[in-house]
Amino acid sequence: MRTAVLRVVCLVALGGCGEDAAGSAAAAGPGVRAQDASGGGGAASAPDASTGTPGGRDDAQPDAELSAGGAGGGGMAGGSGGADEGRPPGPFDAAVGRSDASEAPPDAAPVEADAAPPVVVRDDPPPLPAYSGGECPRFTGGPTLDESLVTGFPSGGDARSFRMIVPPNYDGSEPWPVMFAWHWLNASSSSFVNQGELESAAAEMRFLIVVPDDLENANGDKTYLLNWPFAEVWGAEKELQFFDDLLACVDANFNVDARQIHGVGVSAGALWLSHLTSTPRADHLATAVSLSGGLGRDPFGVWDMMFASQAHKFPAIVLWGGPTDNLVIVDFAAASARLRDALIDDGHFVVTCTHEAGHAVPPIDAPADGGTRFRFLWRFMAEHPYGTPAGTSPWQATGLPPEAPPWCAIATP
Repeated sequence: MRTAVLRVVCLVALGGCGEDAAGSAAAAGPGVRAQDASGGGGAASAPDASTGTPGGRDDAQPDAELSAGGAGGGGMAGGSGGADEGRPPGPFDAAVGRSDASEAPPDAAPVEADAAPPVVVRDDPPPLPAYSGGECPRFTGGPTLDESLVTGFPSGGDARSFRMIVPPNYDGSEPWPVMFAWHWLNASSSSFVNQGELESAAAEMRFLIVVPDDLENANGDKTYLLNWPFAEVWGAEKELQFFDDLLACVDANFNVDARQIHGVGVSAGALWLSHLTSTPRADHLATAVSLSGGLGRDPFGVWDMMFASQAHKFPAIVLWGGPTDNLVIVDFAAASARLRDALIDDGHFVVTCTHEAGHAVPPIDAPADGGTRFRFLWRFMAEHPYGTPAGTSPWQATGLPPEAPPWCAIATP
């Protein structure tokens, strides 16, 4: 019933929740080489020196051959090539392009939030999950949009795709932070790489960046009407498994700092991040950054996201575009305020950022020194490693850094 109503809401309010899968493997154009992680097992070996990045663990499978047909590099910000061509600019647009998803399995019963677990302050994070497929496939990622595409990654019975941004200055000699970045509605991993300037962010901040693509059906249509299963919760466990598998295999292929694993989501991707952090997966995240997301609900009563307290009280940024931050059926201003209040009540340190641009790219200026544009967000991650005591931050003593927008502030209970 929930899926049917969501479909009607999408058709009536949004003109359909189809997607132009810019940069996805299904929309791959000629001339770009993508790493195929679908190859079988085999003895572990060092990465190929011609394409590999040293420093991962030795429990990954050998390098799979690169397959032709990666993503077009145009992106939603403009340019040519790939399925993004002709898309209107901006990461929050609801432009349609693909047909509606195939019929979903029966809806799961609503899940009630459990009683809040006790506050646990760990000096070190819990062990990382094991890969559900046994030995991790080998992948090396790359520093650019085109070189970073990985396709055919086995997870949950599906062949998934993602981008693995590995900057040229990574040599594997020391553990590096990892950032997971979930894209917005009707977008793709390439959209986030382009508009988030993730290539420069990875190099400047010394981060490895994982940008998942949403799940597609065999015919190329997106599986979830809203890209991520925060409302279509029948798919949530499979998507959580994908996160577990990515985390396990990124650790297997690279030298990962388990105290610096972070999550960021935009719009639909931020709603999914809220769902993920309401599960035990929150125990792996040092921080979470929600950009125009929150705890969503729709005016028709189809879905209503509830906060579920977890033991680990990660620091968070909750950012939204003021009172006009909405997208037809979702009031992201109200959803973000709900998330902010829930996190504060649950003992988290929270920075609130409220601009007046609505549901659009946050008007964050590039730093005066010419660094990567959204450095403030990534600096928040870097300066809040795992083990930061619950409800605290070094920024309480120093104040926000110089590149912080004037519309950001430390939230108080």
